Amino acid sequence: MKKTTKPFFRYKVKDEKGHVRSGRATGTLAAVRRLLQSRHYTIISIIEERSAISRFSFGKVSAKDRSIMYRELSTMLKAGVGITQAIDIVAETPNKRLRVVMRQVHLSLENGFALSVAMAGQSKTFPEVEVGVVRAGEATGNLVKVLDDLATSTARSAEFVGKVHGAMIYPAFIFVVMVIVGAIILTKVIPPIKDIFSSQETELPVSTKILLAMTDFLINEWLLLLGIVLGIVVIIKLFTMTKPGKEVGSYLGLHFPIFGPLTLQVYLARFNRTLSLLLSAGVPILEAVGIIADSTPNTIFRRTLRLLMRSLEQGAAVTSTMQDNKYFPKMMTQLLFVGQQSGDLGGSASTLAEYFEQEVDGKLRSFSALIEPFIIVILGGAVAFIVISVLQPIYSLTGSF
Repeated sequence: MKKTTKPFFRYKVKDEKGHVRSGRATGTLAAVRRLLQSRHYTIISIIEERSAISRFSFGKVSAKDRSIMYRELSTMLKAGVGITQAIDIVAETPNKRLRVVMRQVHLSLENGFALSVAMAGQSKTFPEVEVGVVRAGEATGNLVKVLDDLATSTARSAEFVGKVHGAMIYPAFIFVVMVIVGAIILTKVIPPIKDIFSSQETELPVSTKILLAMTDFLINEWLLLLGIVLGIVVIIKLFTMTKPGKEVGSYLGLHFPIFGPLTLQVYLARFNRTLSLLLSAGVPILEAVGIIADSTPNTIFRRTLRLLMRSLEQGAAVTSTMQDNKYFPKMMTQLLFVGQQSGDLGGSASTLAEYFEQEVDGKLRSFSALIEPFIIVILGGAVAFIVISVLQPIYSLTGSF
């Protein structure tokens, strides 16, 4: 008889004193839930441990897909459909990856878990921010409104990120085309001309020698060139995975000329948008800042948010730490101060999110307008170099006859 191995689950819970605990348990999903509840723990998340092969899956769930899913859930809950049945209906989605995820969520609901816990078990699909918002909606009994707000916020975030990525696609595409066209010219067009120059004993101009040397290297040493490029990419990738590499990457991300200020405004827009969403869902300010800090990839900005958390834990106002930090503009600090005094901190954060998103959008438009003449100059310079390098010795040869 074949022995079946029980799955292991990693869990995160809160004890009766409010302390967060993590651990590992084996058994069925329902058995693990009963075990944790018998110890009077509040379950935050339970994630099944899987092999590397079983974790691998095709497809992804975009922010737009999640936005549509939240909207559908909200609509069905308003119509009186139960949450388990609503999840079962949403699971019939064209997105294959989301279909698998939502079936796992449905299974967790059938085993007695809350929706937020079920979503936390799918951490690769649902960001911690969205799980926190749903958890707050369940705690306040306002899940329908929270899902509506989450759908709107996720759609806005997807649109904002799409604009940022879209602005970078054009220059990246042009660069790739330039590299491909340049390689074709150097390997297919220049070699026949090189043979003509080699048959003559005249001294070639410096630019022509450089062009021919580039052609020889690309034809004869292309494997070495490929190895160098791949090696550099791997070294940079491995370095950015280390603690010093993350620090360097984070510093450059916030301080690199032109792109640094733009990146900071992107982070500020996300911070305020997420803060507004969490506060409107009923999440306490301290917990909201903690969730945002944990979901921030830039280590320097994350450290800044954790300093803000420590100040809040000590009873300081949300703006007292911000006003002494260079990453928070004075305008942002002042507006949040006004919102805190008026009791509408979430509204002020929403206003700031829209402001920073408009600032980023304007800068991206300016960047796109400026990058076109820059690319034209680069292309023109490359073409001029090739033309001069080829025609100059030809004129010298014709003049010698």
